[in-house]
Amino acid sequence: MLLQPFQVDVVYFALGAKLHETRSHLQKLPKGNMGILVQDLRFGLRMLRSKPTFTFVAVLTLALGVGANTAIFSIVDAVLLRPLPFRNPDRLVKISFDDPALGLRDLRFSVPELDDLRFRSGVFDEVTPAFAASVNLTGAKQPERLELMVTLPNYFSMLGAKPQIGRLFGPQDFALGFAPAIVISDSLWHRAYGGDPDVLGRDVRLDNDLYTIVGVLPPGFRHPGPTVARDVEVWATAGFSADPAPKPARSTRIMPTAIGSLKPGLTLKQAQMRLDAMAIELRHEFPTDYARESEWTIRIQPLQESLVGNVRPMLLVLMGAVVMIVSVVSLNLANLLLARASGRQQEISVRLAIGASRARVIRQMLTESTLLSFIGGAFGIAMAMGTLDLLLKFIPASIPRLSEIGIDWVVLSFALVVSLLTGLLFGLAPALHSTKSDLSLRIREGTRGSSYSARTGRLRDALIVSELAFAVVLMVGAGLLLRTLRELLRQSPGFDPSHVVTANVWLPVPNDPKADPYRSQAQQTTFNRELLRRMNAIPGVQLAGITSGLPTASHNDINAQLVTALTIEDRPVQSSQDLRAEAIRVSPDYFKVMQAGLVSGRFFADSDEDVKQPVVIVDQATARKYWLNGDALGRRLRRGRDPKLPWLTVVGIIADIKHDGLDVNGIPHIYLPMNQSLGRTLSVVLRTNLPATVLEPQIRHEIQTIDPGLPVFNVSSMNEVLDRSLASRRFSADLVGGFAALAVLLASIGIYGLLAYMVGQRSRELGVRMALGANRTQILKLILGKGVILAAIGIIAGMFFSASSAPMLSSLLYGVRPHDFFVFAAVPLLLFVVALAASYIPAWRATKLDPLAALRDC
Repeated sequence: MLLQPFQVDVVYFALGAKLHETRSHLQKLPKGNMGILVQDLRFGLRMLRSKPTFTFVAVLTLALGVGANTAIFSIVDAVLLRPLPFRNPDRLVKISFDDPALGLRDLRFSVPELDDLRFRSGVFDEVTPAFAASVNLTGAKQPERLELMVTLPNYFSMLGAKPQIGRLFGPQDFALGFAPAIVISDSLWHRAYGGDPDVLGRDVRLDNDLYTIVGVLPPGFRHPGPTVARDVEVWATAGFSADPAPKPARSTRIMPTAIGSLKPGLTLKQAQMRLDAMAIELRHEFPTDYARESEWTIRIQPLQESLVGNVRPMLLVLMGAVVMIVSVVSLNLANLLLARASGRQQEISVRLAIGASRARVIRQMLTESTLLSFIGGAFGIAMAMGTLDLLLKFIPASIPRLSEIGIDWVVLSFALVVSLLTGLLFGLAPALHSTKSDLSLRIREGTRGSSYSARTGRLRDALIVSELAFAVVLMVGAGLLLRTLRELLRQSPGFDPSHVVTANVWLPVPNDPKADPYRSQAQQTTFNRELLRRMNAIPGVQLAGITSGLPTASHNDINAQLVTALTIEDRPVQSSQDLRAEAIRVSPDYFKVMQAGLVSGRFFADSDEDVKQPVVIVDQATARKYWLNGDALGRRLRRGRDPKLPWLTVVGIIADIKHDGLDVNGIPHIYLPMNQSLGRTLSVVLRTNLPATVLEPQIRHEIQTIDPGLPVFNVSSMNEVLDRSLASRRFSADLVGGFAALAVLLASIGIYGLLAYMVGQRSRELGVRMALGANRTQILKLILGKGVILAAIGIIAGMFFSASSAPMLSSLLYGVRPHDFFVFAAVPLLLFVVALAASYIPAWRATKLDPLAALRDC
């Protein structure tokens, strides 16, 4: 745009002789794109140094946003986005077996069905069963409880694994039964053997069976699937069938799941269709092995999805929260830059007046914002590294692939892109706005010391409203998750967890019956009695009990509940009915230790150990489901459908105990006397006033006095067990709550900054108002009203978006509706109070203006 003569006069009037010096200096600057870039960078750094307070606030705000985003993205990338670290990860699938007609999922399968998958289906290149077990390791420094994975020899070759030292399984390890070779993890190698390379060839005992270590896996290798309690650290191989032994029966289903590699070029949908067809063929070929009403089928899903499917909703919610935080940060920084650009309006107008193009000025301003973004991004990455270390200490152990979480080049690239985009986003609007206006008007306003305009005000208002809307959405999400956590904490587990200490011990299950010291009911009963005697003799222990299933036990705890079919006396079983319950073994004093509620009947007594008179205790869920009016006392049931099995007489009904989690209701449970049935999984429960840390060495000493080869693990209070069951919900609620608090803080700072800036820029107007008779109350209402209007608009917009998005959280909620009245009432009220407080300070300062001083500035 060419300047008119009167505009040139205005420019010279504003700057005088300095205009000539500026023009001469510009002519000496380097030419070319690189020279201009260097010039822009130098000028940008000089401008940032000249305003240290602005630079500090901007860098800190950006670092918070980039740091939070990078830390959460590193988790999401490792768990959800990054391909599994195996050969052809896109072809790996988990194989499961279901029976929809009976409402059953994840059924076990037999050796003939495994052979059908391998040789008949035409779907897989390779298939291996994945049989997870928990075993006792002896022969190392201390007895340990480890996770064992039993597979076929092709397991490692299918996954593309290589040994760190030694070898992996090969054809020489295929034999009927268990091969003597085992492969161990890097963590076990260092923990139990000090990283000694001579570990190869060393003999160890797993559940009293002798094995030889032939290889050590690299540090990053993890079994890609569910285990009993923790990461797999020992791998063994077995020939589930081989000549000359006869093949096991099709109905002998012992294997829980399998992993397969699809043939190249075969899609998941095509593979599933072929497996569906094969399942129908098998049901027709072997009618005696599949019930007439059965719809037994084979289900495959991507292996990665099977690992992360349960945690995907939680991680996506966290990622959405940090995206909103970055949005709030961008809006806040845009506001800061807009205010700064308004203060630099005279400088910008002069640049345009002396011939600089609008594009050139915009590029200069974007260079400054990009510099800010890179500096803030660098600090954000450093903050993310520290934050990630802290997050990993609190992240639930149930989240898969934890060992892969870290800051790598992908995460660094993501942080760089976020920083760059954020810089462009928060820098572009102020740059465009500041370079679009009437030059003479801007220069005249600059000479009068005012750069406030209605158009600038509207843009800043829109930014603040957007910040508030994002803050509302985050607060509603945090409120719903925190309300869910509160509801779960208010749930009664069905017992009193206070003053209860637990410890886990599993009896070995050797493959060689001769090596099994607990193979008979009498041997297990002797051990259980001695265990209880010693536990009760520990000073400070009031009463001791044993159970096979610790309530609410989660990852790294034992909850060995056996789902069993039931036959109810005098109740015909219909083909469409599924009479099932979870069976748990307990000692006579278990319910007294846990202080469970007895509804009717009695608890177990020592006399109930007589296997000739089998008895059972049921919970209210079982009584309600299987007997009219819950009248189960004195009735009889049978475990299983075999008429040769004994009837169990119901001697007691107890209040429901939440064995499967505080958020799971109504699952039937039956309780069996500990010494009326065989079982290897034991959890000791002690009622005591002593902490677990004090009792742990005494518990370990007493148990290992009975059997030195038994590891004692997971010694903790019952309250800690309950806390672990809520770890995932607490983690997500705390993080989203923290992000919401940060968003509210940034939004309140934004409101305060906007009104403080407005008061400063409109000081002359306010002085005139006061000189003409406006009192301090009217001035207070004027400024405060501005903040109230912005808060109201932002809150209304945020509530609208919250109402639309809240149902997306349904899978993470318990006992709380997505449109919970309390949350949707409390959030706008709380944010309105915060906005009012942030608005009051600049409004109060406006009332302290000196009208005479303001008028002298006119």
